[in-house]
Amino acid sequence: MENRRKAAGGALSMKVLTEETLKKNVELSKYTTFGIGGPAQFMVEPRSTEELREALDFAESEGLKVLPLGGGSDILLPDSGFRGLVIRFSRLSKVEVRGQRVICEAGVYLQRLLNLAAKEGLSGLEPLAGIPGQLGGAIAKNAGSYGREIVELIRSVTILTWDGEIVDTDARELSIVYRGSRIPDLGLVVKVTLELAEGDPERITAETEKFLERRKSEQPYGMRSAGCVFKNPENAEPAGYLLDKAGLKGFRIGDAAYSEIHANFIVNVGNASYGDILKLIEIGKERVKEEFGVSLEEEIVVVQDD
Repeated sequence: MENRRKAAGGALSMKVLTEETLKKNVELSKYTTFGIGGPAQFMVEPRSTEELREALDFAESEGLKVLPLGGGSDILLPDSGFRGLVIRFSRLSKVEVRGQRVICEAGVYLQRLLNLAAKEGLSGLEPLAGIPGQLGGAIAKNAGSYGREIVELIRSVTILTWDGEIVDTDARELSIVYRGSRIPDLGLVVKVTLELAEGDPERITAETEKFLERRKSEQPYGMRSAGCVFKNPENAEPAGYLLDKAGLKGFRIGDAAYSEIHANFIVNVGNASYGDILKLIEIGKERVKEEFGVSLEEEIVVVQDD
């Protein structure tokens, strides 16, 4: 990453970032859907690409690791916190509709995007109703549900590379696969253009509600979880089915438990710790391997404790 804002003597000259956007010792538990996570050494909430670029320069200048947090779903953070720079994208949340294309900044929450699409009579996002988190993370992890993956709707993605360059690309160049892509190796998503289809607003709203109600009935919706813990394995039954048959529904350590509703969700039912969740993950992998000979791979990001 190239430094662009070094002042005399090697110190970083903060031209854009302020104390309002760059903070120290921020408790992360209130920013994660698990409700778990200790203090971040630094946290930034950029309001523009320029602020985001300066944040990366700051991290390089100080020798800090960088962790994009987004909406705080799909991630498990240590109780000790994160020694480095955490980036939240909530202030990068502009949306523009141009015909069937929707241009969104990375911090737009998926549910807000679905509601806007329905109002504008734009179809395609309905099966994603109820998925927590923001668009940038959804693109990087190729979020999907009920037979629809978000990669199918991508027209282009704008990335701020780790070298500080702005790059416009399309999905074919990002090696997007089931619940993954090469985006984390390239940099940070800053903007996405989606191509949707014209439709009737009332029908789209009804379909969105149908998928949302289905999610509420099949998953521990509204409980503190990070979403599906494991990816569905290839050439095998879904992870939730395997975990259920291995007897893990309701299995609990401390205040962390495999959901009674869907076994591929671990929920924080009180004051669960990072260690509690990790133990449940390892037990789940061991049980499924022993029972079915299938190796499960985490879908959530597990940040290692320093």
